[in-house]
Amino acid sequence: MNIADAYSLPKLWRRMKIVGCCEVIEERLDTSMIPSTRSERERNKTARRRPVIENLCVQRGYRRFGIGAALVRECERTVRRCWGQDEIFAQVDEDNIDAYNLFRKCGFACLFTDRTCTKVLLNDVLLTKQVAVTKRMMRKILKDQ
Repeated sequence: MNIADAYSLPKLWRRMKIVGCCEVIEERLDTSMIPSTRSERERNKTARRRPVIENLCVQRGYRRFGIGAALVRECERTVRRCWGQDEIFAQVDEDNIDAYNLFRKCGFACLFTDRTCTKVLLNDVLLTKQVAVTKRMMRKILKDQ
């Protein structure tokens, strides 16, 4: 890239559209205590901070084009190279079969089901409500690349 290209980037960004996103958080997790409650897994002395992919989403009209898998691969690459981790986890709502299948296709295996999770729902007038939800915790061992 040269200086002329750098000046044209803002114009390019204005034409771009975000069609997918996700986040990677660090969660204290002890995988030797499966199954157990979330608080037990976090309190155990052998629990350590582990990277967890959450809230992966792709806009409806852009699904089935490999965008979700590309986001997962980028999370894996970042966790491996920048964080120095050799495993990555994903937390998926139990009823989200498409997300579960995406992570399975990307090499994740279901580790346990967590019935102690909650999520916040937003209604039409921007009021929130916290509800109980069951999530699957999935894991993938990252290989050297």
